[in-house]
Amino acid sequence: LGEEKKAETEGRKTVSLIDKLRAGETQTLNVVIRADKQGSLEAVEDILQKLDPEHIKIIASGTGDINDSDVELAASAKGIILGFNVSVIHTAQKFAETERILIRTYNIIYELTEELEEVVEAMLKPGKVEEVFGKAQILAEFPYGKSEKVAGCKILEGTFSKGPKVRIVRGEEIIGEAKIKSLKKVKEEVPKVEKGQECGMMFDPGIDFQIGDIVESFRTF
Repeated sequence: LGEEKKAETEGRKTVSLIDKLRAGETQTLNVVIRADKQGSLEAVEDILQKLDPEHIKIIASGTGDINDSDVELAASAKGIILGFNVSVIHTAQKFAETERILIRTYNIIYELTEELEEVVEAMLKPGKVEEVFGKAQILAEFPYGKSEKVAGCKILEGTFSKGPKVRIVRGEEIIGEAKIKSLKKVKEEVPKVEKGQECGMMFDPGIDFQIGDIVESFRTF
């Protein structure tokens, strides 16, 4: 249970519900709901139906902890999972990270209502939204060639791969943006690294990073 709660908390840091929306590209938010008991489930369903039945669609609901089947269903519908007073089974959390399915859990009903109201507002007001799907900390710096350098990183959240944009963050300041042109584990080029792993990253264009900086992998819609 401790691991489940930890995974759930760390998942929340990665991306907010608003960030997950593709504003202007979709007019329906598909939702899988899980609650601790039938009364809670009915209350959450009622809130969603009253908020905006045109733009929020409940594709499945039930009682009990969030499991692999919930993630599979949300992935097939390009939806999200909302939980009330429930935990996330560890395998489901890993599955959701792989499929990039957002799981949000709540213990207070007004927090759920407040965030969903913001979601509806965002859906009705098209504009750019952002998804952060990986965070890493730079632990070391290594010279490479005549002028380049490699950032020795530990992945704190999510995943990293070559292609998506990254930015270097120092405190509250964004130092620069680039793409990962080289991603290595123990000197071997790899397609992807995940939470808990260490790797070497090279950026294009080069960024003047420092030890302690945070690397965020993100995309905007």
